[in-house]
Amino acid sequence: MSRLFEEIDYRETPIGPVSLRRRHILSIETDVYEIILKDEHLMSSLFIASEVALADLALANLKGDNLDIIVGGLGLGYTGAAVLKSEKIRSLNIIDYLDAVVDWHEEDIIPVNKELRTDPRCQFTRGDFF
Repeated sequence: MSRLFEEIDYRETPIGPVSLRRRHILSIETDVYEIILKDEHLMSSLFIASEVALADLALANLKGDNLDIIVGGLGLGYTGAAVLKSEKIRSLNIIDYLDAVVDWHEEDIIPVNKELRTDPRCQFTRGDFF
């Protein structure tokens, strides 16, 4: 059995400390991964429905094939992974402000959505989406 709690990485950023955590929830026998900025939860692998729905709803309204898609915010990668499930996608560029979050994906530290790193249609950009 895994440990009950682990801080996988912690970094100072221009907008405050960010950490990647894993905690084991005994009642559902699963590991949950979380990205925390300061004291706020940015993303949790426990609640992903809105991230997937965001991608699904947006793609449902787009016509054509060979679409080039940009997603603002990488997080744990659930929106990006949902985008890549569509056969209409030619390329996906995910922009994230926090270098640490991009590093965690590129260095394979985040154990979910590894297809983002290996799918040739997907690239990460470090920067401010807005």
